[in-house]
Amino acid sequence: MTEDEKKEFEEFLEWKAEKKRKEEENKAKQEEAERQVKVNAQMPQVEEEKSMEFDNKQVSYSSNNKIESNNTGEIPTTFPLAFVLLISLIIFLFCICILKDCSDNNQTSSYKTESTSSSEADKERLDSLAAIDAAETKRQDSLKRAKRIDLLKNTIKIKKAYLSSPNSAGGVDAHLVWKNVSNKTIKYLTWSGYPINAVGDPVSCEVRGTIEGGGTVTGPIKPGATDGYGTYWDCLWYNYSAKKLVLTDIYIEYMDGSSIHINSNELKYVR
Repeated sequence: MTEDEKKEFEEFLEWKAEKKRKEEENKAKQEEAERQVKVNAQMPQVEEEKSMEFDNKQVSYSSNNKIESNNTGEIPTTFPLAFVLLISLIIFLFCICILKDCSDNNQTSSYKTESTSSSEADKERLDSLAAIDAAETKRQDSLKRAKRIDLLKNTIKIKKAYLSSPNSAGGVDAHLVWKNVSNKTIKYLTWSGYPINAVGDPVSCEVRGTIEGGGTVTGPIKPGATDGYGTYWDCLWYNYSAKKLVLTDIYIEYMDGSSIHINSNELKYVR
């Protein structure tokens, strides 16, 4: 007999012995159960006991709710009905608490979402209103600017503003030729300006030390009339390099008491 055959034969013997032992144990348990039934049938006055079997071991549960240990000394796995009910109640309450927390969380999340949506809607509405206000302000500014430009174009029309050639002392005369294009008579017209050289830099008067100068025209200058031909401001600056006259502003006063000031940025509308 080979080693493998010998091993298989030994395993067969062990299996057969184990099977026989289990059969004997089952037979003994069956006989014990039959004997217990006979004893209970002969003693009706003894309290009826409930039994259950777990892992082939008999565990008794007496009518006075006391747990008895089995013959092997192990703790039985059965529990009193009240204890089971208590555990079930605790689990039920725990589930209710979890469901309530979930519901509260969902409501809180929903409230936060609604609040966020409301805040975003309010922000969008405010932004929209701000944009409308900005657009209206821009429109009003454009209307005011258009009215201002129209008013300026109906004041005077500058035809010429220049300097004469320097005399022997370097003095230059200032000339301003303009026309009254308004429907009102001009009482006074006052202008200001400065000379520049051939490269566009301002130059000062070498006698007075000033750069800016100006003059005043005394009216009345009626609507449609032109003024400045044959008149000038003599030697307003002394500087041989002075070539051109740059106007900075004009102030007009009318016979009816009204007036208007034309700044350097607005002079382009009266040329």
